[in-house]
Amino acid sequence: MGARAAPYGSPMNSRTDDQRHAVQRYYDALDRDDLEAVLDCFSGDVLYRRPGYEVISGMEKLRTYYSGDRQLAPGRHLVRDMLVEGNRVAAHGMYEGQLKQGERTAVGFAAFFSFDMNGRIAEHTTYFFTPAV
Repeated sequence: MGARAAPYGSPMNSRTDDQRHAVQRYYDALDRDDLEAVLDCFSGDVLYRRPGYEVISGMEKLRTYYSGDRQLAPGRHLVRDMLVEGNRVAAHGMYEGQLKQGERTAVGFAAFFSFDMNGRIAEHTTYFFTPAV
């Protein structure tokens, strides 16, 4: 009997597992408010896109964003789904916590990651499920 095809993308392998763990490690570091662990997830020439912000390019601008510009206070990211295709991961989940101004929030998100050859995030794009248009 032949091997069954995976329903999405390629079958699980160690690289796929590594990328899934890298995305979860990123969210875990955010939830611990561990800036250095967050930054360690990214390649030095990272591109980060987030609606409402200029494109963040490079480690120093990423540090500035996470240490001051980010509007979310530490909270909890609940990742519901992750799909892996080649060096890309799509994640979907919910953030529960508060804004830096103190208001409590729960908001869905979709995030997309591309990895470099060293297993670090080279590109990251995040969208939140909030009324905009």
